[in-house]
Amino acid sequence: MKKNTLNEMMGKRGQKAAAKKLSLDDLGELLGEKMPKLEFHPVGRLRLTSALRNRFGDGYRNLPGIDDILKEFDQEADFNIKLQKMKMIKASTKGK
Repeated sequence: MKKNTLNEMMGKRGQKAAAKKLSLDDLGELLGEKMPKLEFHPVGRLRLTSALRNRFGDGYRNLPGIDDILKEFDQEADFNIKLQKMKMIKASTKGK
């Protein structure tokens, strides 16, 4: 069975994809039932890349818009990791 192309799956939105960047919001439409739970950490990235590879094959990185999705995921993951590190900082009580 032939795998669908990005344009075939997205219909009219696929025609506009060349002019517009894809985002994480479009993943639900791209992956359908195979959509993993998006968790912004290294394991979440592994799940996302595995889902994309299963849906589009080994050449999924060559599809237009996939790099934009992965870059946005990486930015969200970096922010989440920094936020967790900041939560671990405790105030010093040397003066007391």
